[in-house]
Amino acid sequence: MKYVTITYIGKSEGFIAKVDSKVYEFEWNKGLGIGNRLDEVSPKHAIKIAKWRDKRGKRIFVCE
Repeated sequence: MKYVTITYIGKSEGFIAKVDSKVYEFEWNKGLGIGNRLDEVSPKHAIKIAKWRDKRGKRIFVCE
């Protein structure tokens, strides 16, 4: 399955995700594109970020 966006659905208004040396800024309920173009989330990073969960075990990102 190929995903085109990753969306932050956590509790706070924004989230900064750091994967390896890359930093991504997410706004609540606003998706970022997945791909290799400028300002897009790398597909490898998107898969890793989508697995992150909050303290209660709920997902904080969703891929579409």
